[in-house]
Amino acid sequence: MKHMTPLMAIFLMIVASCSGTQAPQGHRELNSVYYWKTVFHPDSADIAFIKKHDIERIYLRMFDVSEDSYAHAKEEKTVPNASVRIDYPDNYLLKDSLSDKEFVPVVYITLNALKAMKGNEGILARNIVTRVRNMCEYHSIPNVYELQLDCDWTKSTEESYFTLCDSVKHVAADLQLPWRLSSTIRLHQLSGSVPPVDNGVLMVYNTGSFNNPDAANSIIDANDVEPYLKHLPSYQLHLDVAYPTYSWQLLFRKRQFIGLLNGLNLADTTQFSNRDRNVYVAKRDIPYNNRVILKGDLVRQETSDYGDISKVKRMIDTKLSSRNHSNILYHLDSKNLSKYSDDEINKILSASE
Repeated sequence: MKHMTPLMAIFLMIVASCSGTQAPQGHRELNSVYYWKTVFHPDSADIAFIKKHDIERIYLRMFDVSEDSYAHAKEEKTVPNASVRIDYPDNYLLKDSLSDKEFVPVVYITLNALKAMKGNEGILARNIVTRVRNMCEYHSIPNVYELQLDCDWTKSTEESYFTLCDSVKHVAADLQLPWRLSSTIRLHQLSGSVPPVDNGVLMVYNTGSFNNPDAANSIIDANDVEPYLKHLPSYQLHLDVAYPTYSWQLLFRKRQFIGLLNGLNLADTTQFSNRDRNVYVAKRDIPYNNRVILKGDLVRQETSDYGDISKVKRMIDTKLSSRNHSNILYHLDSKNLSKYSDDEINKILSASE
């Protein structure tokens, strides 16, 4: 065999990274995280967290698929939106720390986009697969063995979504990309049909309605989760489980949800008064980014409290006691993750507590 030049070696590494030709057989249970930001630029704190907690798989959001309401041609009725800007670490030591991790590209599909492409799911599938492949190859994303679709499909859009899943698998095979296909599974979807994918991720976050001004915590609440879990033992798909590690603030005006906020200092008694455990009332009009929080508006502070996560996890572990599964953190953000002890993170990631 002829000596392999450095240029040839680099080329083969890029091809293998996105074709998945070196992929292990089947799905492995690994400590995992989602990376759900507009820029993929893990810093030294992120790398340290990944190393400390043996994170082996990173679910990387690549782009959303949205409807283009102005398009006329069927192949143009959907467009990629909010694509991640991949800024791979310049520091070779940081980059080397990720070289052995599995990366799963994730594409979020809006319901409007799915409805717009009804009957043309094959076109959408080809657009998704080729764009993900091109992004992975261009940025040399390593160890891509799986593609994940994220969609909150409903009964009326189920047939179209399942057709899309089948089409994605066929397109990947045509392009000689031996990727597994996975799908996010929301709690309400557990009672329905199983999508034609290789494995799924049960999303145990945003479990309540943030539109409800009386909800205690729309991020995660055992009372919201429990009714759906009766379907979990009989669900005929390998499931990993994603738990939240984020927080947010919700703005209500006259009991109507206005939007999500972040970074308000609710402890500032010159601006807010505490009405309930996690509910605050604006004492006066407060400028906030491009809007104004009006006097009398309510702000609800919601967090992913470890106690709530642990309670829900015990319920799910009981239902999945005979089925191996990975646990996934949503998502990799050092500020939010710093609120948990190392022991708490390890317990969330563990197969059982």
